Amino acid sequence: MHETHGESKIEEAVWQEKKKGISAVWIVPIVALVIGLWLFYQSWSEKGPEIVINFKSAAGIQAGKTPIKYKDVVVGKVTDVTFGEALKTVKVTAELKKNMKPFLSENTRFWVVQARLGVGEVQGLDTLLSGVYIVIDPHEGKEKIRQFEGLEHIPVVTAGEKGRTFKLKADTIGSLSIGSPIYYKRLRAGSIASYKLDPDGKYVTIEVFVKAPFDKLVDSKTRFYNASGINVNMSANGFEMQTESLISLMMGGLAFDNFPEFGKGEPVPQKYVFRLYENRQEAKKRDYKRAVYFWVYFDESIRGLSVGAPVEFHGLEIGEVVNYSLVGNADTAEFKIPILIKIEPERFTILGKKSNEDQVDLSVFKKLLDKGFSAQLQTGNLITGELFIDLGFHPDVAKSGIKKEYNYYVIPSVPATMASLKSDLQTILKRIAAIPFEEIGKELNASLKDARGETLPKLNRSLDALSKLIKRYQCADDGSTKKLHRCQCADEQKDTKTA
Repeated sequence: MHETHGESKIEEAVWQEKKKGISAVWIVPIVALVIGLWLFYQSWSEKGPEIVINFKSAAGIQAGKTPIKYKDVVVGKVTDVTFGEALKTVKVTAELKKNMKPFLSENTRFWVVQARLGVGEVQGLDTLLSGVYIVIDPHEGKEKIRQFEGLEHIPVVTAGEKGRTFKLKADTIGSLSIGSPIYYKRLRAGSIASYKLDPDGKYVTIEVFVKAPFDKLVDSKTRFYNASGINVNMSANGFEMQTESLISLMMGGLAFDNFPEFGKGEPVPQKYVFRLYENRQEAKKRDYKRAVYFWVYFDESIRGLSVGAPVEFHGLEIGEVVNYSLVGNADTAEFKIPILIKIEPERFTILGKKSNEDQVDLSVFKKLLDKGFSAQLQTGNLITGELFIDLGFHPDVAKSGIKKEYNYYVIPSVPATMASLKSDLQTILKRIAAIPFEEIGKELNASLKDARGETLPKLNRSLDALSKLIKRYQCADDGSTKKLHRCQCADEQKDTKTA
């Protein structure tokens, strides 16, 4: 009994000792669990944000393969590609690295890079081997978002690039496109970032980016102009052809300059709006803010005259043609062409006046009319046949008083030089046609008959008598005809008297 009781106590002690410890069997699972939890925490803590990018097309994008890059460094990867709502877009889900989280804002942009051959440059050649990839242009902003709209085109301006953006108002986009170059003194100074039609449809707003340090040259007097194609100018100085570069010739481009005649301008802020001029010649022209309008009436053809054609005085441009139309009279069946012109007083100076006002000085205007002041169509280019209006003095023009129609005064007109020559030629032809050639011919025939019947025989007899008389007075001395003397023969004297 004693041994049994001792054995039971020993067994109980052993059992109690075993209950207080941890079995070695649980050590491995516990360690594995701890390591797993640590790895999960580490993976979760290092996991970047998940974003969604909507593209119009997913050409070349593959889930699990297409990377997202920034400055050629991989910062994420596409995890899923599916369709968006109503199959209108392609929904690309991607996971970025954690360090990109602060830069996901409303200003962040995404676009796809693939091999593209352009006139100005070659893009994405590396994608021929590695495949397309998505580029992120990170920006810090006020709002943190996770869903973005992918760009269709590669943007001109990316994060970190120094420079400023300006806006241009143009009548038409012409041959320009996104990425078209901008030049300053034939140096590449920027590019066209975007363009869109204004809501009212009157102008096209072009957004341009001028990179540093060229952006410091842009001020309130800067002129932007279209440098696309070839600018050809024929003038009294000869033939001139100009282009900014081969790239602008092929894909279009802009240029800007600060012309000395306009002076130094004031600094301008970001997004400042400029006017886009048609070419360099137009950009160099001064903008005049004041104008005086007149009517000029022509009865002749104005073929070759266009809106914007110059109005000149003594060879100097002082205005331009604004509009013209054709007006007929139902009672007289006569037609005339009223042409509205504007004269810009800032282009010239009138002595004896305080300033060139926008109103017509009737006293000066009357003196001009009394001197024969009038308008005439002239040919500005013999090759193209373009016309312009020349103002000058024509004393032969009938004096006319001051006339005013439809709120504007009327400047008299005279026929163009060619029209005047044509009129004079027609007058000469009419006078020639009035000559009675038939009667003159009849009288000439009658005179010739009389001459053949009476006048010619008498003339012949007179010539014969004169010939005999000369022979009577001409005697040869030793066979020579050097000396002449009066013949002494009686018969000869008798013949001479008879003659």
